[in-house]
Amino acid sequence: MDAQTLLLAVLVAAAPPRADRAPAAPENLLAGPARCVLRYLDAVRLAGPRVATLRNGRLPPQDERAYAAARRLTAARTLEEIDRRAARGEDHPLAPWRDAARARVLESFQLVAARRAPLGAAIVTVRERYWLGDPTGSVEQASSEYLVARVDREWKVVDRRPGGTFDDAAVAAQYAGFFDGVRPAR
Repeated sequence: MDAQTLLLAVLVAAAPPRADRAPAAPENLLAGPARCVLRYLDAVRLAGPRVATLRNGRLPPQDERAYAAARRLTAARTLEEIDRRAARGEDHPLAPWRDAARARVLESFQLVAARRAPLGAAIVTVRERYWLGDPTGSVEQASSEYLVARVDREWKVVDRRPGGTFDDAAVAAQYAGFFDGVRPAR
């Protein structure tokens, strides 16, 4: 036997057939999707104004650049949709700088749950607490679901449902093409 044939025989014998391999364990939802949402919300919280920034009972104008870290954790197609809606004067649930401009600022948040969704995505449920921009410190509590998926191999926030939930069938139908490896139907 020559060296190439011997090497080939060793490699074939060393690699078990695909049927013998154990299936890959599902990804830990706390390591990827939940961490992405928590980083996103922390960036939003840190970018927002605080009580100390009130001037004559009013918030100073909001600078979208303060939200750059949150924007980096948002899917590119979502950022395009945010810009399209803003051009029409409409809000998007993932445009926290618009909320802050109306004195609704994320103060704190708590992870409640994470679950798998279609197309390799995940849905993360978070309880949020908002400061309503007055010196008395009035707050509003809400629950939101965040749709998170891999975009260019990185976990990104794709959408948010404040006070609502994502339906698996709607995720599969409405978000095809937003995620890695999934192309929209043509």
